[in-house]
Amino acid sequence: YNARCYRLVVFMSKIKSIVRYPIKGLSGENLENITLEKNQVLPGDREFAFARSYVTYEENNPMYLRKTNFLALVREEKLAKLDTKFDPKTRELTINLDNKVVINEILLKEENIKKVETFFQNYLNLGIDNKPKLVQGIKIQNNNNLTHSFSDIPDKAVSIINLNTINELEKNIGKNINPSRFRANFLIDKGNPWEEFNWIGKKVSVGECVLEVFKRTQRCAATNVNPENAVRDINIPNEINTHYGHFDLGVYARVIKTGLVSISDKLYIN
Repeated sequence: YNARCYRLVVFMSKIKSIVRYPIKGLSGENLENITLEKNQVLPGDREFAFARSYVTYEENNPMYLRKTNFLALVREEKLAKLDTKFDPKTRELTINLDNKVVINEILLKEENIKKVETFFQNYLNLGIDNKPKLVQGIKIQNNNNLTHSFSDIPDKAVSIINLNTINELEKNIGKNINPSRFRANFLIDKGNPWEEFNWIGKKVSVGECVLEVFKRTQRCAATNVNPENAVRDINIPNEINTHYGHFDLGVYARVIKTGLVSISDKLYIN
């Protein structure tokens, strides 16, 4: 029992990877540790996105928009062929295609931003009148917290995937599944398959941080794309439904206590 007389149940689960996706639809960035802020997404996660040409996004009054309003794997599987690196501080974006640098721009000046927007317009064959526009989730002044991020859901959440759940699904379908298909913030291991669904409504202490798990993650066609070759080779939602009778894999959690989280931190459930 702890000081507040809560019984902590210790699972063998621990953090295997911490990943953020600075630009929606593009490559993730692996982190050794991160300080999660109360009621916020993972700092810098989905801070930027490429909105479709017809989408109206007001940076001074940002509102949640569905993922189909932005360049994303759910429609553009070719994005998976790009190896991208983005530095949020300098705003330098580097894009490699087939081991060749095709873009290296600092996204501060309008001319540099337009070069990148035009690259995606041409690479994805969007058409002459359909150049996407780089958009940014605004931050609180003098604070790194995002008042808006381009997450798949309107809630400020951290996404969690249990690697052993993926392992069980792999065995059932007889195919390897790269965990990157699910684009989670936390990959956890050492736990039982699907145990994370039992955490709904419970608190998870990890490192110095406390999360509250509130929702299962319903999977869409974006997970059909193999991140290694950009081919839609497995219908993940259909396979989950066939074997388990639902379309969910992973959970979402809210940050209810600010704190540092590091790789190998154990998860405690109460």
